[in-house]
Amino acid sequence: MLEKFPADVEPSRPPYTYTPMPFFFYGSLTDPLRLQEILQLPAPPVLKPASVQCYSIMLWGQYPALVHGPINNHVDGMAFVVETEEQEKMLKYYETDAYRIEGVRISVDGKLLSGRTFVWASDPTELVEGTWSLEEWKKDIEEEMASHFRPLED
Repeated sequence: MLEKFPADVEPSRPPYTYTPMPFFFYGSLTDPLRLQEILQLPAPPVLKPASVQCYSIMLWGQYPALVHGPINNHVDGMAFVVETEEQEKMLKYYETDAYRIEGVRISVDGKLLSGRTFVWASDPTELVEGTWSLEEWKKDIEEEMASHFRPLED
């Protein structure tokens, strides 16, 4: 004979725990100081040179966007292990809804790691071909910030 269980009893599940995961970064997040600021870290994080296959970079204004590309194409960037769910949420907030997280194979130190990255999730017609440079981006940001300040007049 089958026993009946009360409707309000659910099977117990182990508590959810976030698993640290390598992320592939290819834009402003490759700047350790920017990443430190976003994740509110006590010191700049250590990033490792990395790449992903079958992707390309397009531009959305001044920002790079990772999109699926030819099988023989690769994108260079940096890898960083996101340790907590809170860190992942901070990164999602920074990247906005224009990007979504996608699983990816990351090449680091000659090894392939399962990880995640941010790929373009908005209208592809908003993207244009072009190149992106961290150094140029930093220079543009500094110039933009400087334009908001005027020297004090005596």
